[in-house]
Amino acid sequence: MKILLFIAVSASVLLGCNTSKPAASDNAIISITHGTNFGHCRGYCRKEVVFSQDQIMYFESSVDSARNPVKTEKFDISADQWKSIADKIDWNTFEKLDESYGCPDCADGGSEYIEIKTTDGTKRVTIEFNKEGPQLEPLLTELRTQRKQLLKTN
Repeated sequence: MKILLFIAVSASVLLGCNTSKPAASDNAIISITHGTNFGHCRGYCRKEVVFSQDQIMYFESSVDSARNPVKTEKFDISADQWKSIADKIDWNTFEKLDESYGCPDCADGGSEYIEIKTTDGTKRVTIEFNKEGPQLEPLLTELRTQRKQLLKTN
């Protein structure tokens, strides 16, 4: 009888412990950032929109922060907005992309980037400003659309 009790307790302890590594699907998205940058400009040369499940943050910054202090705005985000963006992310494809495509900000043509922060880390991909990024579609189109809509309401 004691042996059966011992086996039952041991089995419940062993089955109750989960020491396996989390699956790739457990890699939750924390934020998605879409930004632009122009290295040789005056004024607000860097603009960034950070989407998270609970808010949207918009930033504008300059090389001359004394003359042009950082501008920050906070917006509400709906569950539909977040889903519309997050559903367009294929993490397995995104994490395999190179860090840069084309010649971002060459001859001050500007650069554009997407940065995805997850529970496992952060990955950023930079392209030439306003160029097509087939390797980033349909996410790039969605982020550009969301950004335009956000700034129109402001």
